[in-house]
Amino acid sequence: MRRITSFIIAAFVALGAAGAASAGWDEGVAAFKANDFQTAAREFSAVVEKTPDFDGGQYMLGIALLKLNRHQEALEHLRKAYELKPANATYQMALGQGYLAAERYGDAAQMLQKIDPSTLPKGQQDEYHQMVAGALDKSGDSEGALASLKKLTELNPNDSDAWYRYGAAVFGVDTAAGVAALEKAVSLDGQDPRKREALAKALVRQARETQGERKKAIYDKAVTVADDLATAAPTYDNLLLLGELQLGAAKYREAVITLKKAAAANATPWFPDFYMAQAYTLLGDYDNADSSAQAALGKASTEKERQMVWKQIGFAREKKRDYDGAKEAYLKGGDPQSAARVDENRRIAGENQQIEAENQQIEDMEAERRRLEEELRELGGPPRR
Repeated sequence: MRRITSFIIAAFVALGAAGAASAGWDEGVAAFKANDFQTAAREFSAVVEKTPDFDGGQYMLGIALLKLNRHQEALEHLRKAYELKPANATYQMALGQGYLAAERYGDAAQMLQKIDPSTLPKGQQDEYHQMVAGALDKSGDSEGALASLKKLTELNPNDSDAWYRYGAAVFGVDTAAGVAALEKAVSLDGQDPRKREALAKALVRQARETQGERKKAIYDKAVTVADDLATAAPTYDNLLLLGELQLGAAKYREAVITLKKAAAANATPWFPDFYMAQAYTLLGDYDNADSSAQAALGKASTEKERQMVWKQIGFAREKKRDYDGAKEAYLKGGDPQSAARVDENRRIAGENQQIEAENQQIEDMEAERRRLEEELRELGGPPRR
């Protein structure tokens, strides 16, 4: 409803002269301006009852009813105003808004697309394209919705909110276009945490969809964005996001530091400890990986979460060659294949240990032979016959 306020105020001037002759008009306008929509609806109802063909009265009654969330009644009067003057863009906009409020998105899109936006004042053009985008999106025409949002960025190239809305929408179908739009939004307004968070998350997806050196470069960029966000507002969510991105960027030590801060900000969730276990594992610090995973296990609330943590514990223990502990963890994690691998690795390790022992014995025997030969040489060689 906020979107049509500017149109309503503009309509007061246009309709005032025609409405002056209708009893209740001035009272209705005054009540509407005072946000007393109940009184406004009652006064405009009296105007419509006396002069049903007065389009302004039908329009204002419909708007007042929309404010009261009486959508079906509002549509009746807004449709009447439109039928009386079908070329009136204000009535078309209001009827489109009424359809949106009533969740009749296809009707809203059809009505709004009757309007030539170039005939509207610039401020109304912005609101128009937002309304059309919403109607098209809700009615299943995502391509049309994106086109409307893109049009907003063309109308307002320095409007960070327009770029943010377009970036958030197009991101679902075109990751690169979404990232580019969100980068533009952040460049225009770097103080808005919503925009920086959206950009960081968009960069995560782009990194996951990318291979090679460029993947790391994208993660590094995402870390920079998330670091700025966490520095400005070191909340649990911001710190957790930064820690996740540092993991992706292979900044494992930095990730541990950040994730400890996240855990300090909110000790309840299991994610920080779980991610710390991953970071420690990648650093080769398997003891701390095991203990961090154990901490996560105590906080996990669902069986699926616990299974994820048990698998992480199994991996850390396997790296430590704690085969019994690893096998137990994998089985608790619902991963019998990894448990079987542990048994195979244990067998191979045992065989390798035996081979190493035999090789060591051979080396020891060879060393003893060389020692004896050396002693014989020092004694002058073997006795002659």
